[in-house]
Amino acid sequence: MGEFNLIDKPWVPCITLEGIEVEYGIRDTLLKAHELREICDDSPLVTVAILRLLLAILYRAFNGPTEMKWKNIYTKNSFDGSNEITSYLEKCYPRFFLFDETYPFMQVANLDLNEYDKDRKIKKDKSDGLMRLVREAPDKGGRVLFDHRVGTERPKYEPKQIARMLLSAQSYSGTGIASGGVIGKQTINPTPCQFAPCVEGLCLWVQGMNLFQTLMFNLVPIQFNENDLPSWEDMGLITTAINSWKTPVKFIGTIQRFTPLCRFIRILDDHSMFFTNGLKTAIDSEDSMKAYVRANDTDPFTPIKLHKDKAAWRDAHSLISIATNTKKTPASLNHIARLTLDGILSKTLQPRANVVGLATSQGKALLWRHERIPIPIKVLDSADMTERLAMLLAEAEAVGGELSRGLFWSGTTKKTIRTEPVGRIQTIVDLLLAPSFELRRNGVVRTSGGRAPGNEHNTSALNLSENLDPRPAYWARLEKHFFDLLENLPGDWDETEKYWKPDDQQTATRAWRDAIKREAERALRESVRSLGTTARAISAVARGRLDFHDDDLKAQSQKEKTKKRKLKSAGKGGKKK
Repeated sequence: MGEFNLIDKPWVPCITLEGIEVEYGIRDTLLKAHELREICDDSPLVTVAILRLLLAILYRAFNGPTEMKWKNIYTKNSFDGSNEITSYLEKCYPRFFLFDETYPFMQVANLDLNEYDKDRKIKKDKSDGLMRLVREAPDKGGRVLFDHRVGTERPKYEPKQIARMLLSAQSYSGTGIASGGVIGKQTINPTPCQFAPCVEGLCLWVQGMNLFQTLMFNLVPIQFNENDLPSWEDMGLITTAINSWKTPVKFIGTIQRFTPLCRFIRILDDHSMFFTNGLKTAIDSEDSMKAYVRANDTDPFTPIKLHKDKAAWRDAHSLISIATNTKKTPASLNHIARLTLDGILSKTLQPRANVVGLATSQGKALLWRHERIPIPIKVLDSADMTERLAMLLAEAEAVGGELSRGLFWSGTTKKTIRTEPVGRIQTIVDLLLAPSFELRRNGVVRTSGGRAPGNEHNTSALNLSENLDPRPAYWARLEKHFFDLLENLPGDWDETEKYWKPDDQQTATRAWRDAIKREAERALRESVRSLGTTARAISAVARGRLDFHDDDLKAQSQKEKTKKRKLKSAGKGGKKK
């Protein structure tokens, strides 16, 4: 095991241009990048961590690179023969041993968390199984996510698996109280951990025709900083990390951010390790792989996160657009836009954005998601296109709300009266459970006597509405229509007039709006079909509305404004007394 060096031993999972799965060490992965399609692990968290590692190595090898240096590298279409890469890897070769007494890769060599008696016999074994490195594995509390192993198990892993797990843990570890122990002769106390840097927010990278292009598209030229060191070069990082437990520090730059030592880890063998707190960092909004938003110019930026019930493409207007005062987009997208303006890349190029996110709740991982979104350069490079995209996505969200707005409560005990407005599925459920309810024009459901539905009704309506929720099917089917919209939206723009074509000529926009209405109706009809064919069910469905019109594409606030405008107009046009 002591001979496993990540530079030359195969451990990076790759796919060739022919679609064959292969594994290479770091050196071959970089030098053969033009022959590979992509890096692809079973866990998207590992894929992100490896990509960030390779980019950090390239940043150090090329001392930036500068804009001019970047263009020179890109024109070669390959890293093969790059003296900078081979020289850097040779210089750092001793720091890339996975198992080493002095400098184990991304670990702390003399970390010891065990408790000993006066004869140096282990009084309390505080080692962990390596399974703790994996976010998708069950924890000691018995939580089951992706597999059904017991959290206290200590399965054995191959060195290549340990290397991948180690990297992903440094980028995606969760919260908790870390164990105390010693590092050499220095005592460390138990401290609360924070999320590792990739947990908060979606990570996005641009994918090219091969791995070389992918790495270059995301190797955004930066101002080189000699103090911005990866963890394997920073000899003072352990001291910095311990001091950060009292006062979190800022990342120095992109390289340190891509190779964090957010956990002190020492691999003991093929099934166990020591695992405790590492570098704690201040709130960060400078990660070049993330998108950030804020409400106004004075608020702090916050990352766009993955929500368990919301696919990443629904935030595409924020993820793939031009940066503004209230929006920071991933640096690779701005990089692509500049290259297009400079004529380095063709405007017909359609790279893909890979988006990976981890949804969490109270520190626990709920799910991960890896999405691939096409990025037409014309959409990326135009503020008009991204504004139109945001508007069209808002229309889809409006219809999603029309389908089911959920039930809102003034308390957490669900014993209070439900507030309005309600969605279509809630209206039908109300009519099913209490047929005497009347439908008012403003959407509020009340009895003929004017009483609001009682608590018992509220609880039953909530449970049934959640079971019938048509939105998952609606959003899942709308995804393919969104990709069609992305591809065809530039056709709605008149290049000669520099403005949008007339409404009847906007093919992509009209197709998207038709798809919204069609998929919403389809999802709603499928949901109510499960109510059965009793007279009460048929009556409830008949009194509801299943079809969708253009007016339904408006947000609720817009609808209210339209109603007020109509009422005002009606008042002005009435008969005089």
